[in-house]
Amino acid sequence: MSKRLKVPVVWTNDDISVGNEPQLRLQLEMLDRHGIPGVFFVIPSNDRGDLDQDEALLSLIAEARRNGHEFIQHGYKHFAFECGIPCLDMFNLDVSAKSLFDADRDSVEALHTLEAQVKMLENGQRIWRRAFGEPSEGFRPGWGSYCGNLYKALQILGYQWVSSRIPSMTSYLQKYGKDIEFYEGVKTSPHLLPQGIWEFPLGPEIAWRVPNDPARIDDMVDLGLRHFATMRECGAPMLLVSHFHGLNFAGNLEGKEAHPVGTGYAVHEKFIPKLLATGQAEFVGMQALVRTYL
Repeated sequence: MSKRLKVPVVWTNDDISVGNEPQLRLQLEMLDRHGIPGVFFVIPSNDRGDLDQDEALLSLIAEARRNGHEFIQHGYKHFAFECGIPCLDMFNLDVSAKSLFDADRDSVEALHTLEAQVKMLENGQRIWRRAFGEPSEGFRPGWGSYCGNLYKALQILGYQWVSSRIPSMTSYLQKYGKDIEFYEGVKTSPHLLPQGIWEFPLGPEIAWRVPNDPARIDDMVDLGLRHFATMRECGAPMLLVSHFHGLNFAGNLEGKEAHPVGTGYAVHEKFIPKLLATGQAEFVGMQALVRTYL
């Protein structure tokens, strides 16, 4: 991809599931204000029930699809080791997952046989078909977790692509003002995995538990813009990541007052116009991006 062309940017969001119709509506309103498509990675089942049972959420998803937004499967139940081992720096965000991995690795590894991965994906796929009448073309595991048998199982079950690898944790770890650091050997561009399925790596998350501090909000906007510049330099698309609970995070840390809407939203309301103003970015959906590679 030439640096002279506009860089594809996919706005993605994780973790909408049963009971989250109000949170999805808020996100759609923001995206529609800016005129950009959203790609939502939706969890098929949680402790409230299965996706096909939430009529209010399914109705809103149907409306959103008609308006150009896309919905993709995100795990099955969604927990740290469901699809493999998380990106190791994720353990800095949840010490309980690290403790489980240290204390009971046998039970973790039992989840990652080919048979277990096929069963997990089939369980989620069955719910997805009931909800939408068709399978999900792509898949994103939770936590940036993966294993070789996940990729094999995805290929066996007919998924076209996966979005699992995290080349950089700079934004997730909130390294304000720091250079964008990439893991050596982890590709930033979409590529075909040995198991026969395409990988579309994740980009930055600039709206994860940001304090309600104007300086910190601006820092995250700057980090996102610098990450984009890095992706443009290497000729790779950017899959911007967000979570609904990060977008509406109140930010009342270290004595700060609660933000009335959410600090993640505050970051995006500044970031999206600034990125568009560069004239170098083009917001697209996953379907359009996947077509350019597959």
